[in-house]
Amino acid sequence: MQTHELYGLILNKKWTDFLKSLEVGEHTFTFPSIPDIKSCKATAYDINSNKTGRAYYFNVVKDEKKVTITVVAQ
Repeated sequence: MQTHELYGLILNKKWTDFLKSLEVGEHTFTFPSIPDIKSCKATAYDINSNKTGRAYYFNVVKDEKKVTITVVAQ
């Protein structure tokens, strides 16, 4: 999926679709707000606890609203 399409999913708060669209590896995005980051992280936590074969790990720089998401195949 193209970067602009991924940002469209972020702007529309489609966290599950956004996370599932990421390929295995590391991805960095700037989010619109801290609450959006928290909401996306909560969705990732839920997916991780379901053990669907992929796990999502977050590294957040709050003052920049920058998030690095690491996707790992399990």
